Amino acid sequence: MRQTETLNMKEHYTMPNNITSLSSELIEEQDISIVNLSLLLEQSVIQHTIQEDDKIYVTEPGIFAHWIRIFKEPCIIALSTYFTLPEGMSDVEKLEFCNKINAEYLVPSAYTKDDRVWLFNPIYFKSGLIKSHFVRQIRYFASGCIKVRRELR
Repeated sequence: MRQTETLNMKEHYTMPNNITSLSSELIEEQDISIVNLSLLLEQSVIQHTIQEDDKIYVTEPGIFAHWIRIFKEPCIIALSTYFTLPEGMSDVEKLEFCNKINAEYLVPSAYTKDDRVWLFNPIYFKSGLIKSHFVRQIRYFASGCIKVRRELR
């Protein structure tokens, strides 16, 4: 989705009163949506785009690019990204690398699929989401991703 389409979509959306400022810390569970998370990112000055299939792609310079998706059941906001692994890594080396990521970096979950290592950070929002926690989790996840990228070089 182009940036202009994103802005037009937001113009036609009415936000609940409790999400209009960062001073209101909680987004109620029923108000968790891609548009509301996008608005929160804008308030936090984090560049991003809304993609057609209900994902946010974070593009802020200095923050490692990643996707944000919402899974209403089981109330998870998923931060995810991937890296292409160097050619010639054995399956054992891939698993050892994932174990190192899970143990040493601010990334809760790493797994391999084909020639990629996927990084995943769930943010649970049952009973609501604290805005500052969401923004902090994005920054922690991105910093962990940057460390993983350095490890692959």
